[in-house]
Amino acid sequence: MRSFILILLILTLLLPQLYAQDHKYPVEDFYNRSIELPVDYENPEAGTFLQYYQLTSNFDFNRPTIFFFQDIAQQYGMPGEIDKLAKEYNFFDDFNVVYYQIRGRQYSFIELKNPDGSVNWEKAYKLLSSDQVIEDIERIRRDLFKEKPETKILLYGRSGGGFLIQRYLAKYSNFVQRAFIRAAPNSVIIKQLGYPESKYFYNTLNGIDSTLYTKLKIILKEEVVSRDQLLWILRSIPYASKNPGEELTNLINDLYDGKKDIYQQYLGKKGFDFSKWEKSEKDLSLRDIGMYFCPLEVSADFMLNPDPEYIDPFYEIMKRFSEPYLKLIREGKVKSPTFPPLETFKKVETEVFYLAGRYDHVSDYHIGIELGKYFKNYELFIADDNHTMSIHKECYPLLRNTFFKYGTGSKELQNVRDNLVCNEWKQ
Repeated sequence: MRSFILILLILTLLLPQLYAQDHKYPVEDFYNRSIELPVDYENPEAGTFLQYYQLTSNFDFNRPTIFFFQDIAQQYGMPGEIDKLAKEYNFFDDFNVVYYQIRGRQYSFIELKNPDGSVNWEKAYKLLSSDQVIEDIERIRRDLFKEKPETKILLYGRSGGGFLIQRYLAKYSNFVQRAFIRAAPNSVIIKQLGYPESKYFYNTLNGIDSTLYTKLKIILKEEVVSRDQLLWILRSIPYASKNPGEELTNLINDLYDGKKDIYQQYLGKKGFDFSKWEKSEKDLSLRDIGMYFCPLEVSADFMLNPDPEYIDPFYEIMKRFSEPYLKLIREGKVKSPTFPPLETFKKVETEVFYLAGRYDHVSDYHIGIELGKYFKNYELFIADDNHTMSIHKECYPLLRNTFFKYGTGSKELQNVRDNLVCNEWKQ
């Protein structure tokens, strides 16, 4: 009995140390840093957590520094692999790059689960918000440049990372020289536009062949295959395909004719099997919890409304995943997310470059057009491409690096825009 009690005592003393080691990056030096930050900036008494960030191995305070923005759902690069990320984006030779692990992940850990393994959704809602994340990023900037606090940085973000950049600029633009935003949503603008991402699927099918939409309705009504699985495939095709219209047509026609060959092929592709995305609450990773939250921050007003009469794979699936958060809003336990007024951007001196995709099904290119009405120093490039910019890949490193070096309105940037590898779509 005494031995058992002794073992329990030893475990009690060691567990906090083991826990700390597991959630603190194992290397701490000039390039790998952990700083103590508030868990909740609105409630300082809620405690602190360790925020991990890393610098590229070529870091030099005399070189311009890019902060690679990532939202609560994204995962570009891994801890300890910032050089790999910087080289992938062609940043390494000319710029410093700062990578941060988003709050809640392994080395920036915040406990979001209850003792029984279930998710504390209200806590997650409050602690994973963009408002919290931009404060983390600003504290990283202050820590890094504490010897030169007025140093201006460069920002890069794609999709949700670009959404985060807009929020950061609304509050901390004084410390940003240039910001490159790629295919990012804007909550105010998409509402003004009538949520075009919701109607993308409906409009695309009818634009190809009006019978396709009718066929799909019949397929879903007759439950030819699982509704959730089919909607997931339909939602995923525009992300992965260079010719989504053709793929959507072939899949729908095949199912309508009573065949499932194409459908089964999609199930074997990475990311298309819906069953692998469905998890019990106890099995949800910290990234999963963040992925369920992100759509809500962008489109809460739309997601809280009744489902539209048309088939909308994009939001139907996201609303299902985000339901725990939506429930909190409907019950009045948390406030619905808000976005900075567009007028805020009129005061921003930062040079902003927005890269839009003409066929972007997530962030409609009109967002880039509208943002240009508010930023003083602004350029828009509408690529003849999709949300993932997978068609004309050779162009985009040229655009972003030239912009970061020379800025908006420069002859160098104009020369890149005119380059034959850059297919700019014009109305």
